[in-house]
Amino acid sequence: MNLISNKKFEELKATGRLPSPKGVALALINLTQQDDFTASDVTRIVQSDPALAGRLLKLANASTHGRMRPVVSLSQAVIMLGIPMVRKTALGLSLLSENLAGPCKGFDYEGFWSRSLASAIANQWLGYRAQTAGDETFTCGLLAQVGRLALATLFPAEYSEVLAQAEGKPLAELLRLERERFAADHRELASALLRDWGLPNVFVDAVFHHEAPEEAGFEEGSRSYLITHSLHFAAHLAEICLLEEDARRRMLPRLYVLGARLGMDADAVNVLADQVVTEWQDWGQILHVQTHTLPPFAEMAAAMPVAPDVMGAGQQQYPLRILVVDDSMAILNLLEKMLASAGHTVITARNGREGLEKALEWQPQLIVTDWVMPEMDGLALCKSLRESKAGRMMYIIMLTVLEDEEKLVEAFEAGADDYIIKPFSERALKARLRAGQRVVQLQEEILLEREDVRRSAAELAVTNQRLLEAALTDSLTQMPNRRYGLERFDQEWAASLRHERPLSCMLLDIDRFKQINDTHGHDVGDAVLRHSAKLLKQALRKEDVACRLGGEEFLVICPEADLRSTALAAERIRKTFESATFDQAGQPLKLTVSIGVAGRDATMGSVEVLLKMADQALYTAKQAGRNRVVVFSRKTAAPPAGGK
Repeated sequence: MNLISNKKFEELKATGRLPSPKGVALALINLTQQDDFTASDVTRIVQSDPALAGRLLKLANASTHGRMRPVVSLSQAVIMLGIPMVRKTALGLSLLSENLAGPCKGFDYEGFWSRSLASAIANQWLGYRAQTAGDETFTCGLLAQVGRLALATLFPAEYSEVLAQAEGKPLAELLRLERERFAADHRELASALLRDWGLPNVFVDAVFHHEAPEEAGFEEGSRSYLITHSLHFAAHLAEICLLEEDARRRMLPRLYVLGARLGMDADAVNVLADQVVTEWQDWGQILHVQTHTLPPFAEMAAAMPVAPDVMGAGQQQYPLRILVVDDSMAILNLLEKMLASAGHTVITARNGREGLEKALEWQPQLIVTDWVMPEMDGLALCKSLRESKAGRMMYIIMLTVLEDEEKLVEAFEAGADDYIIKPFSERALKARLRAGQRVVQLQEEILLEREDVRRSAAELAVTNQRLLEAALTDSLTQMPNRRYGLERFDQEWAASLRHERPLSCMLLDIDRFKQINDTHGHDVGDAVLRHSAKLLKQALRKEDVACRLGGEEFLVICPEADLRSTALAAERIRKTFESATFDQAGQPLKLTVSIGVAGRDATMGSVEVLLKMADQALYTAKQAGRNRVVVFSRKTAAPPAGGK
């Protein structure tokens, strides 16, 4: 793997023109690499970018399909969409906004971003399928070709010439021309950029090798192998998405070959590709990237003039990751040759203990194991695998010279799925494999469906949480509403009785609010309510709970507060309103509030009684001239000293 020198990369980086996520996107990437970040941290960062905040709100509302009230809170949008979606949107917007066009005439900027977006989505789906990674796969797919963009940005005229010279020629020729002209090729630049942005080395290496994965030399079935070949498949699928019909038809056969290397048959490739196209079109609208409409891949495949075995349509062509375990080198070599010639990826182990280690590390889909072996026999291997979560899904074929019925029952009870009697023929082995292939393929489909269900359940949970928040929130002031306030009051009442602690409350009413509505209109009245909610929140103590009961009336619950401290807090709130000014079309509008205060005592039988006492005190404050605090007393409801 050739690497650009640190000195050369730092020189290019110093120009300040290398494509890179900036501002909010970079801050989000750094934040989400930590272990202790919260949704509130993400919201705080997003708030600093109005364009991103607006796009997220638009995206959140689009996902409701008009079935619910509009999402107006950025924190709600972040929770509803999920942090991975927020991070991906920020990354896409950051890079697109800076690099959607440029001076390099030979570089197709629009096609570059459309292709990169499709590659990102496809690569993420493959990552979910193979359980190799999560959102890093999206980032890798999006930025796999960022080295080409970097060269187009740094050397627009020269790179345009290089692209013209390399048109229609192999990748090796483009890389040669790039190194000759710029002392670095696009693979080296892409890898250096991803490493500089903090991506793990396994993804950096995959980006470097994904255009020619066979040259990487990664062990078949290893994590590096799967990530690199997944990225290669994703890039090929993305290319197909942008082609015209004739060119698309020519490239389709290779897509199925590449899918076979990842353990997918034609049907699995078709399902995944259709899913990618749908999400590609949705993301294109979000990021303003051009996409295309494609027919279903199964329909396109049906029109292909190719043999079924090229597409892997037959069960015998469905490639598997197979582990062969046997203490006989002759058997190992024979099975490895047979299985590899049928298109399967094969690794071997000399005994059960080594087989167990490789099975848990490599995660084969099917295992062919001998029964009688040193250290750990096939029976013990089966039992150990079935006791592990990873081993329960593996299809196990037992090799044995025993045809005794009791022994075979013992093998099945230990966890074997099938058996072959030694000596065996290639025909018998292939017949057993076909049965295993059907089971493995069904498991793959179930996993995909389960992932869909999991995602749907997660989306439903977020939606339910959002609905719950909406049901308990006043849409005008964004304060808790009457339902929340009364339910919370019941809870605080019960806690006060249980722990024998004081409990008080306030009822606030904006003075002469009807006159404001009649004089200035309901729009101004709504603005006054929002302004009042803001003033109230600022004046509250940390432990107090406020809500809007309705109209211009607010409730403040004061847990573990006696009448004296609550009255002082109420007077502070009254003064806050009295000293504040609401600007109405350039004219100051003075606001005042009347407040009734009451506290729980031993004679009160319910929270409704306490609320009624506070309401009587509020009524007294109104009757006494407004803009005052009145504390309820069974003897008198006169305002406290200092009230107005």
